[in-house]
Amino acid sequence: MHALKLFNSYRWPNGDKIDFSKRYSTRGAGSKDIVDVYTLVNPDTKDTIWLHVDPYKTSEKYDIPKGLIALNATILKTEIEPILEQIEEVNQAEDGTKLKLHIGEIMNYISRNFDQNQLIDLNKLEFVFQDKKADKVLIDYLMMIYVMNKYYALAKDIEKETDYTFLKMKENYKKFVKANPEAEKGKLDESFFKSKN
Repeated sequence: MHALKLFNSYRWPNGDKIDFSKRYSTRGAGSKDIVDVYTLVNPDTKDTIWLHVDPYKTSEKYDIPKGLIALNATILKTEIEPILEQIEEVNQAEDGTKLKLHIGEIMNYISRNFDQNQLIDLNKLEFVFQDKKADKVLIDYLMMIYVMNKYYALAKDIEKETDYTFLKMKENYKKFVKANPEAEKGKLDESFFKSKN
């Protein structure tokens, strides 16, 4: 089971996230295979669960260990709603870079729970990566905006999520340039505004 899938499959019965940080590897019972053993301590009851996971085998099916529950839509909605609201606030701000706390929390959440590479459309963003003259702060900000809004679009089930995400990045680019007129833009103006997107 992939680590992110493992971390995002289970919760404590009250819906709280589980601390998977206590882990060691050992040989499986009666086999030469290595298994990871996670020591999970319920913060409410102090009960301990030892979860044995074979990191080299994947399966679409998984059991729900006694003492845990499967992540479900209700828990997920409660968990991600504040993140989605923070993304909306960044998009609505005149200069989203000023909301560093929001951006930090959003990016931490996404990086802990998802593979960010899955949220980046390399072919659509090639012009951003290749612009060596634009300020690094601007490039980094645009990439964070793209990741945040791609996550938002997928969470909200927005149609044509890539187009939506690119539009949000373009809008935030305009706001950044307005708030930071001294920023070196490289060829980003040309790329954004001659693009058909």
